[in-house]
Amino acid sequence: MNYFLKLNVVSMLYGLIFFISLEMQVNYYRIVRLTGWEGQYFDIMHVVGFVVATIALYMLTDKWIAHRRLVYWTTIFWMPYTAFFMFIFVNVYPITYRGDMPGPAQGFILFAMLLFYPFYIGTLNIICYHSKSEAVQIK
Repeated sequence: MNYFLKLNVVSMLYGLIFFISLEMQVNYYRIVRLTGWEGQYFDIMHVVGFVVATIALYMLTDKWIAHRRLVYWTTIFWMPYTAFFMFIFVNVYPITYRGDMPGPAQGFILFAMLLFYPFYIGTLNIICYHSKSEAVQIK
């Protein structure tokens, strides 16, 4: 049961990272309008956040769940968490200003993200599963 809880926590974090990335792209115009940030700061923040999240999730996955084959279930379990986060966000912060609507080609970018994110999670899980973090201790 403890492993199942850890698996779901890691999956929830994968879903949260995807949700934040998705919302940063969909709500780009809203964030720029409300904060006054320029696009370059926004892009740098997006890339740095993704790299930091990747490192943090690698360390957490390696420590908690990496050394069983059940780790690969995270490539599926992140989807319901992302849908839940999106449902909550859309209901709490609806788009009220027509100028905040995403561009027409944004759907293709989001579709590509949705296709490649499970491969990203799977690659990270393969690296963690085959890591030698549990090395034999020399006495």
